[in-house]
Amino acid sequence: MFRCMVRSPHSGKRNSKGAASIRYIPSEIFRLWRYLMEEIKGFEIFDLATGLWIDDDVYEKSKKDFTDKKIEKVIEISFNYCQDTSVGRPVIRYFPKEGFDEIMNIFIVNFSKRHIRGGTSHISGVFINN
Repeated sequence: MFRCMVRSPHSGKRNSKGAASIRYIPSEIFRLWRYLMEEIKGFEIFDLATGLWIDDDVYEKSKKDFTDKKIEKVIEISFNYCQDTSVGRPVIRYFPKEGFDEIMNIFIVNFSKRHIRGGTSHISGVFINN
């Protein structure tokens, strides 16, 4: 997983130039995500770090192994989005625990509630910085 900071190219908006927000992106989609954010949307991506996300249960059982690592509380959200097909596609995102409700309210407006099948799952965990 990658952890990075994102800065919007739009001044005067919510994340105006100078303000940045944190993102946690799974490794398997990072290159595509970064291309879209930088080349298509014009965002600045910086302060990249790699690490591992594990849920709280696994972390509690093995946290003695990570005492020398920087730990950040992160929530995984997932749901099945069925806009174009009956099968749908899984949507899995990671957000910082701090300010989660506000971030989630902003994020979820990108999806029609009637196309979310089976509800939304939230799993608390940690990002362990390498």
